[in-house]
Amino acid sequence: MVAMAQSARVAALTEELVQSILRFDHETNKEACRRARDIATKGLGAHQYARTNQFDVQASFAGLDEKFRVLNRDGLADALDARVKEINERRSKWIPEYLSLLLQLSDQPTENSKIEALQLLRPPTPPPPLTWKQILEEDPYSDEDIWKDVDYALESSEDEKTPKRRANAKPSPPTSVEDDDAYDPEACVVPVDAAVVKEVEVAQFWKHELKEEEQKVEITELQAIRETLFMLAGLQTSLYHTDKHSFNIRVNQKYIFSHAIQRTTNHLLHELAGMGRRLYRLRQWTKRPSSLPLIQTFEAAVRRRLSDYDRSLALLQRRYLVPGIPVAVSLLGLHDEVRIMSRPILRLAQTVTDMEPQLLVNPFIHLETLFDQISFAQMALERDIFDLLSGIFFQCLQTYLKPIRKWMEAGELGTNDETFFVFENDSSSEASSLWHDRFVLRRGKENALRSPAFLQPAAQKIFNTGKSLVFLKELGIYGAALDSSEPEPRLDHETVCGTSFETPLSPFSELFQAAFQRWIKSKYSFAATILRQHLFTQYALMEILRNFKLFYLGGDGSIFQDFADAIFERMDAGQRGWDDRFLLTELARGIFSAALGRVNTEKLVVRSARSKTPSRSVKGLGNVSVDYALPWPIMNIIQRSSMPIYQQIFTFLLQIYRAKYLLQRVSLQSIHGVKDARLRQLSYKLRHRLIWFTDVLRSYLTEAVVDRSTEDMIAAMSKAEDIDEMATIHIKYVARLQEQALLSQNLKPINTAVIALLDLGVLFSEVHCGNSRDSLQGKNQTVPGGKQTSRDETKASLKASRRKSFIPAIVEDESSDSEGGDEGTDGDTTVSKPPGKCSFEESLQTIDKEFVRLLPFAIAGLRSVGRVGAEPVWEMLAERLEWDKTKDRI
Repeated sequence: MVAMAQSARVAALTEELVQSILRFDHETNKEACRRARDIATKGLGAHQYARTNQFDVQASFAGLDEKFRVLNRDGLADALDARVKEINERRSKWIPEYLSLLLQLSDQPTENSKIEALQLLRPPTPPPPLTWKQILEEDPYSDEDIWKDVDYALESSEDEKTPKRRANAKPSPPTSVEDDDAYDPEACVVPVDAAVVKEVEVAQFWKHELKEEEQKVEITELQAIRETLFMLAGLQTSLYHTDKHSFNIRVNQKYIFSHAIQRTTNHLLHELAGMGRRLYRLRQWTKRPSSLPLIQTFEAAVRRRLSDYDRSLALLQRRYLVPGIPVAVSLLGLHDEVRIMSRPILRLAQTVTDMEPQLLVNPFIHLETLFDQISFAQMALERDIFDLLSGIFFQCLQTYLKPIRKWMEAGELGTNDETFFVFENDSSSEASSLWHDRFVLRRGKENALRSPAFLQPAAQKIFNTGKSLVFLKELGIYGAALDSSEPEPRLDHETVCGTSFETPLSPFSELFQAAFQRWIKSKYSFAATILRQHLFTQYALMEILRNFKLFYLGGDGSIFQDFADAIFERMDAGQRGWDDRFLLTELARGIFSAALGRVNTEKLVVRSARSKTPSRSVKGLGNVSVDYALPWPIMNIIQRSSMPIYQQIFTFLLQIYRAKYLLQRVSLQSIHGVKDARLRQLSYKLRHRLIWFTDVLRSYLTEAVVDRSTEDMIAAMSKAEDIDEMATIHIKYVARLQEQALLSQNLKPINTAVIALLDLGVLFSEVHCGNSRDSLQGKNQTVPGGKQTSRDETKASLKASRRKSFIPAIVEDESSDSEGGDEGTDGDTTVSKPPGKCSFEESLQTIDKEFVRLLPFAIAGLRSVGRVGAEPVWEMLAERLEWDKTKDRI
């Protein structure tokens, strides 16, 4: 019968379906309607529409969840899982069909789904309830209107017409207020049930009087559970004694259970009392006042966690007081549940106990301790402890970030903030040393930075960002243009550790450092970029460095040669005032203006310190110095300590050019005029070797040292992010120049030998000038043909060369050298023979002897320091200086 009824129902539905689709007239198109009905019946009969397989649907959603997580869409997976669970909680047999329909309607959910769209599905927030405060704000009343007399005669209510009552309206029942204003208070009194009062008195076991001292009071497990929960919440109880002075909690031994062994219950109660003891100490610690904001935040975070813990205890009490379902009263079960629930807060209590003595010495020790404890909890897979400590850590970190944010956003420091690791050292320091002297990092014992250990990798960037803002303020470009439109990245538990319910796989230290670097970068890169761009464009840092190379380091050999020759010509002229700083400055500006331009050469000043006695050594050129007026922002990069090194290299180049200048004045024609063939050959050899030595030295200094080091410095400077990095690059650059140019203190013996070899060139020039003068005086007394030279010509020749033929000391006495020379038998670079008059031959032999002695010493020293210092340029210089070592010396 059921099958027949089902067939009849299907046939009727099929007929209705055919009529709704074809819209045929059944009377006129009977054959067409019958045929369509048969086709529809066969088609419907061939399908078995079974129910959707719910297990396949669940497997499909599980596959989607796994796919989302593999593609790093954990947020989408969590949102899908939460909503599937919410649908499954509804009671309906069509739930699998609903879920299957959603699966079939989905279109590439990984690419097209956005979690932000779920916010649109949330119902709008209901408006807040209307309050009297809002009413009075919109329509305030006036005090004068309240106390104004009312004229009851006007428009009295008695004059108003009373509305007519409907005939069928029932009169309202009279009230007691209308009948009589008196009210009976006994109507509010509820009768007391004496049995209930008796039960309450019996339940108060702590009021029971004992007849004997050793008598015990029996209590139930429910009473013990209630007392235990009160004790854990920090309240006074009878089952547990609390000592406020020693922060100790003990079990009262006069209460026993009638159904359990006392030793067993005592052990259980003692463990619960141990938990309460640690919690009580934590509660008492939060009540102590503190003046430091960091510790106040930590105390507030601990109090909040204690409040959450007390709320959990209240839920446990509710379960036993007003149970919704039958609950088994078991002190052992409560112990296990409380032990699991209290594990995070007990770990926090132990952490506070361990760090409490150090908080007065180190105000951020709690941040370091929490950071370490979070890492330990992650390694032990203690998710509840990890979440609790992480939440407290990030809450306390926000307070520590406030001075950091203020320093990195405004370049300002708090007043007497001892917890921040940056402080102002000298507020009156010059602008030229602002970056290096005004602010310093606060350090403690053993020069350790006074900051949390986990922040020390980023401390330098924090320090430099604030200094960059102070620098920009001094430049006058700090303002609205520095406000970054990029929002500040969040730095909390959800951002760092994610929203997953599982412990993150990556170490917490790495997760935090990555998030903190993003936070620092959002503030660091913006200010540093603006300052760097300003220094490169407005103050032409790179152009100044190239100018320094030009006039300090001989970057353009032809221009430097012109400048040096101009100075040497005035020196050799023997006129007074050749070292006048105004003349030398105009001379330098005129020569360098072709390469530097008039604006840059106006900043150039040349000075010369006058010496009482003229020096015959190239060391006398140390009196000539060059100064360049730098703007104060550039002086924070090119510091004053670097200028003496530039001056040393400038003097060294002048000394090399001086020796070469004097050697070139000894012409081949003058040597050819030497009568003695042996001395003539010796002169040729010495002139060649000395010129070769100066050329090798100049080429080494300008090409191998200056050019390569400057190129590396310019490349590194263009990539530098802040002034600190630029200054460090420049300091290393000048230190490298000083080291490779043989001007550092540890290379003093080699430098002394090189200067002595240059002095041999000066000496060789003086010897030949003296010999040429003597020859000229002997020849020009009488001119062939009977003519006598005029007196003026003889005076002019004598004035051109007034020096006698003698051998001065190669290196002057210690009074002319402020640093002094190193003593030693092997390193002695002074001429052993004292100065005095010598013949031309003795002078040449002495020069040759000293050259043969000094050059191998310098080469050996270069090879030695090259092996120790691993500098290939020194080895290369040594190779070039001994190119003729295999040749026999004449």
